Amino acid sequence: MFSAGQKRSLLVGFGIILAAASFIALIWMGMFLPGFAGEVFRKIAGLMWTPVILDVSLFLLGIILILWLNIAIRAREGEEYVSIELAENLPAASPSLSSREQADPRDLEPGLCAIEGALKVDDLSEATTLLYELPADRLEEPGVLALRIELSRRKGHDKKAAALLEQLRVKSPHHPVSLHPPQESPGP
Repeated sequence: MFSAGQKRSLLVGFGIILAAASFIALIWMGMFLPGFAGEVFRKIAGLMWTPVILDVSLFLLGIILILWLNIAIRAREGEEYVSIELAENLPAASPSLSSREQADPRDLEPGLCAIEGALKVDDLSEATTLLYELPADRLEEPGVLALRIELSRRKGHDKKAAALLEQLRVKSPHHPVSLHPPQESPGP
């Protein structure tokens, strides 16, 4: 019915509710103590059940509980952020597509870097979507042409890639993709 993780979460939740109920029950039972201790517990209980103080104290207790759980989960699972190695930090002998086919990564703007990233992780549909979002006048720029060539090759449209490569050679003969076209991959 419940998975192991769900059972554990339910037990933790019920444990927290039981602990809070026990705390309130102890204060309530403390009101029946004789003497000064009973008076202290009666004052505490009176303050706890005052409408504004009760609302504020439950709110603060909830915030503290959420923050504490967040800290405990982060300590158990680690940070949610990861570091990504940039192409400029790779060693020269690394077989990176960027070092051979792309211009200097610092020349690319964020939109083009997103397309390049999608190509690196083989998310061709995302790269295509990002290319469609570019303005039509930008599609003929050398950096964009290089990305379109790579996308066409990955999709298996070799004729389209060759036409785009020829267009890139005319527009920018000194572009790294124009100078060093990638070797053809052996077909199946």
